[in-house]
Amino acid sequence: MPSSNISFRDIPKISQLFSDYLYDFERVSAFFERTAGIDSFIERARRVTSQQFQRDAVADVLVDQNRSLGAGETALANIELLRDPESVVVITGQQAGLFTGPLFTIYKALTVIKLTARLREKGLKVVPMFWIASEDHDFAEVNHCQVVNREGQLQRITYTACPPGEGKPVGHVELCAEIENDITQLIAALPESEFVPQIEQDLRASYHSGQNFAKAFAKLTTILFGKYGVITIDPLDDRLKRIAGDIYAQAISRVDDFAAGLLAANRSLEAAGYHAQVHVTQESVPLFYLANGRRTALHRDHDGSFSAKSGSSKFETESLNERVAQCPACFSPNVTLRPIVQDFLLPTLAYIGGPAEIAYFAQIRPGYQVLGRLEPLVLPRASMTIVERRLAKVMEKQNFAFKDLFQGPDAVITKVVEQSLDSGTAKAFEQSERVIGEEIEKLRGSLSGVDPTLAEALKSGREKIMYQLSNLKTRFINNRAKRDETIRQQIDRMFAVLYPNKNLQEREINATYFLARYGYGLIDVLLNEIDLDSRDHKLVWL
Repeated sequence: MPSSNISFRDIPKISQLFSDYLYDFERVSAFFERTAGIDSFIERARRVTSQQFQRDAVADVLVDQNRSLGAGETALANIELLRDPESVVVITGQQAGLFTGPLFTIYKALTVIKLTARLREKGLKVVPMFWIASEDHDFAEVNHCQVVNREGQLQRITYTACPPGEGKPVGHVELCAEIENDITQLIAALPESEFVPQIEQDLRASYHSGQNFAKAFAKLTTILFGKYGVITIDPLDDRLKRIAGDIYAQAISRVDDFAAGLLAANRSLEAAGYHAQVHVTQESVPLFYLANGRRTALHRDHDGSFSAKSGSSKFETESLNERVAQCPACFSPNVTLRPIVQDFLLPTLAYIGGPAEIAYFAQIRPGYQVLGRLEPLVLPRASMTIVERRLAKVMEKQNFAFKDLFQGPDAVITKVVEQSLDSGTAKAFEQSERVIGEEIEKLRGSLSGVDPTLAEALKSGREKIMYQLSNLKTRFINNRAKRDETIRQQIDRMFAVLYPNKNLQEREINATYFLARYGYGLIDVLLNEIDLDSRDHKLVWL
């Protein structure tokens, strides 16, 4: 079957801001830099490379990080290209989800690869990169993944051993031996195929006792995308922290202006009919303080000093600046500063993000201006649903479209069963509804001339009768569905794979499910399916 696109306007739970960004850019043009073809990339690259970067120092760190992951010559050559003062970066980022987390992580990397190739064709020196959000401390968001098991049910694999202390960055969380059991559980859930042994080998090479959570993620990412030369970067490295210390210090010195800019952006977003993505006050500070391995938010006190919200530390402005200078590794940027730190370390031309990240950039744009940095072009990642042939056949046979899934399992089952009803039963329901409706209307007309209150009472009675008839039809359909267990099982599996938990597949299912069925060659297939000029969600028919 041919690939087909679905507008995000038709997909539930998509924010108005993201929808307008895709399809009505004029409405959000105050919040984003416009891209208008290759010329805008070329001009933007000139502006990016006019800034100052510590290219060699960053590249030296990247060589060490990526060699330790087993990166090949293509990635190492790209790191050397980063030293060139004319080179720029196309980058994406993601939390270090277990076994790479949901599918959209894969799509982010593939979008970077695709855009890099296109820009290189136009003569730009572009380096593809993946920023691992190792400083994030919300472990519950990254300690699990989901696959469809051999019974066709959604199964969650969760790493629960050796839980980290609250507030500890995931890049400092070391895996225990129990991770081996989680891999075994995952492998047992995957469909049997000739591809599973390689998947298991790569998982165990990446995730093992003593490895930290972020590096395990980076190792597996390197395995999946190594041949494309994607460079991973872990910002928790103390050497990168020393370089980033300069932008930390600037954020502290301009903390009032930084907060004021974010608040102004919030007001502008709300005035335009959107929602602010990050709660900010004038006392907000865009840095966390790391004390005893925990990230604690800083805030500005009324007397002008700075305090950790845990109450464990308090700094005057001068002492805070001294602490940053002496120990930049003791600090970590929050969501409003993190992208600016990234683009202080790297000559970022474009950032590939999902719907939530794009919304964040609308709010944090003033922060770039306050700190004198050039914001990147922000572009959407590819968004896809993989539709396997056997599921496509069920959809065709039962005569329903992918968008019907948005109505939920009960609605789809009802539609399928209704279509399978014998014509006599279907006509009997239709005729009953029509005849009862016509006869009640005749009676209501007669009563209106005698007593309008009786006619009004009949209207309420009609609604109750029709409700009961509809309820009877629904019960009949459900009974038919229960009798035809094959249809119910097909629909249940359809939702588990295509619209799990009433959400897009890419946000729920881990890549290993599909890699087990189709092998690593699937990555090339998905890369080929990406259309950089499309803004829609794409169905990929396998």
